[in-house]
Amino acid sequence: MIKNEFLDEEQIRKTVSIIRSGYTQTDLFEIRIFGGRGGKSTVGYFKSVDLMIENLKRQNLKGKSVYITLNEIKDECYSRNAGDRFLDGEIATADKDIYARRWLLVDLDPERSSGISATDEQVAKAKQRAQEVYSYLEQQGFSEPLIGFSGNGYHLLYSVKLAHTKENDELVSNFLNALDILFTDDFIKIDKANKNSSRICKLYGTLAQKGRNTETNPHRMSRIVYTPKRFVPVDVEYIKQVTKVIPQPDKPQKYNNFNGEKFDLVAWMQKHGLHYRVASASDGTKYILDHCPFDESHKGKDAMIFQGNNGAIGFHCFHDSCSDKTWRDVRVLFEPDAYERKWQQQEQQMYGHYNRDRQIKPPPEPMVETPDNPIWYTPMDVFNLPKEEVHYIKTGYDGIDKKLYGLKKKAISVLTGLRSAGKSTWLDGLILNAIQDGNTVGCYSGELDEKNFMRWLIRQAAGRSGVEAGRYEGQWNVPYRNQKAISEWLQGKFYLYNNHHGNNYEQIREQIKKKINEDKLDLMVIDNLMALDIGDLSYQQLDAQKKFVLSLKTIAVESEVHILFVAHPRKTVSFLRLEDISGSGDLANAVDNAFLIHRNNEDFKLRSKEMFKWGDDHVAYSGTNVIEVAKDRESGTQDWFIPLWYEAETKRLKNSLAENILYGWRTDAEHEADGFMDLPEDSDPVFE
Repeated sequence: MIKNEFLDEEQIRKTVSIIRSGYTQTDLFEIRIFGGRGGKSTVGYFKSVDLMIENLKRQNLKGKSVYITLNEIKDECYSRNAGDRFLDGEIATADKDIYARRWLLVDLDPERSSGISATDEQVAKAKQRAQEVYSYLEQQGFSEPLIGFSGNGYHLLYSVKLAHTKENDELVSNFLNALDILFTDDFIKIDKANKNSSRICKLYGTLAQKGRNTETNPHRMSRIVYTPKRFVPVDVEYIKQVTKVIPQPDKPQKYNNFNGEKFDLVAWMQKHGLHYRVASASDGTKYILDHCPFDESHKGKDAMIFQGNNGAIGFHCFHDSCSDKTWRDVRVLFEPDAYERKWQQQEQQMYGHYNRDRQIKPPPEPMVETPDNPIWYTPMDVFNLPKEEVHYIKTGYDGIDKKLYGLKKKAISVLTGLRSAGKSTWLDGLILNAIQDGNTVGCYSGELDEKNFMRWLIRQAAGRSGVEAGRYEGQWNVPYRNQKAISEWLQGKFYLYNNHHGNNYEQIREQIKKKINEDKLDLMVIDNLMALDIGDLSYQQLDAQKKFVLSLKTIAVESEVHILFVAHPRKTVSFLRLEDISGSGDLANAVDNAFLIHRNNEDFKLRSKEMFKWGDDHVAYSGTNVIEVAKDRESGTQDWFIPLWYEAETKRLKNSLAENILYGWRTDAEHEADGFMDLPEDSDPVFE
């Protein structure tokens, strides 16, 4: 094979093979060449890579740029004059010629004078910015992209499955606008022009030849930098999640002190002592803060406030712990009454870990009546009693935390569900979310040995960006380095009972009390009642269960902890209700909270419609699973159904399709270690 200075055949074949592997209806692709006389492009439609390369080698490519269409072209375009050959000035692919979007292109290009190649320094900056975008989208739940070098900048090519619709065109446009807000500056820009479905991309394996080939601005061969082992299409919900960065202007309302004039953001920041530097943005102005207002350790370019030309204001911090903060949160931080939002103060009171250094109190002495401590209260006695502080543990499940505020300290809960309904999956999420919120958790798992229990817990903690696709379809593994990092993060925050010490409840109860006192546990999970030997509590099974629940309540109150235990339902149950918990009715009566978990299958739909007269559009049917608040003693809530979405890769039950919780083990340093330039190449990708 004669070496061609303008082409790398191996790279070209690899590029076409990967791009077409995402297609479902045709093998057709278009190659377009720019740089001819009169500004006209040269167009060719091909189905054979060999024929395309043969024709391409006949072209005079000096000073020209070669591109390929990314998305799936309608097969009828093959009948154009440029079918199986290159012709100057022929009709090129338009948006109306596209079947569907198969690729989402993020193009990072250095800002420079037009008509010249980038310098080595500019290429290095583009590489660094591509790393930042790659890491950010990884955090948002995006699967691994193909990473390409265009000769001057870097590309991130994500596999997608999007119908060619006006709504999806707008979605992609908003997605690129959001990345532009976050990452464009005076040196590197996100190319927002890649929003249209007929977008073309550099044909990797061809020479980038802008301007003259000089020592400072050289021509470079484009290439594929990294190919993931498996291309997993990015779910549309994750793309939508990124677009939420785009700020929306406040509507004129009295509650937000809107005065009908443009909000003077600069004056507001100066008034409240926020120091910043101004950075470029395509549709407004970015203010890079010296440090994040929520955490002063987040410095440099970690946090920013941006204002669009329409007056809309947004805020973003790239650290996981602040990623959910918005401009409203920033304003309320400095002006608590700006939106008349009292939830933050209430939240601090409810979830504040006031009792980190508490001492466990001994059981109270028998009450002796005194003027200040009567046996019987009058209404005014009760009115004048000091208000007891109430503290809750966030579950991380929005429907529960918003309705019940979470799991109340000094209380007990029961969870039940039919086989394979998701009890263990839900519990693992609860444990991780409680730890993420600063709580310490203990767990007795009588049915799973320690290795299996930790294997599933670690997989949930790993998240989408912490697992790797296995050799077989549907197989997902957590790399050793991530297993170790997660275990180190859980150290001192989570304790698992060693089943080799038996299942006698009397003995385990003492160990539970001891562990709670020694390590000041906030949450204790017992999975499950049937795995415990409670025979010592009574000769009668039902009486033993009642004593079991009452003993848990005593521990919860004395130790200021929440205890949640699992109880199986009766085997004959079809549509699960609270009274179907196996055992004594006193069990359900004694608990403060009762949760039922359901799979959203046809039986659940049929039975729930019969009982509650729901329509097909009821919110409970929107998820894959449902967690039901069957009882909450404090608020009186019952029959409260909350949809959840199961994610196979991580074994998580999520609040929404786009949710992607990043637990504390994912430090910024760990993200830096994931640098995409260090990843090995794989020329044999697999598509899903």
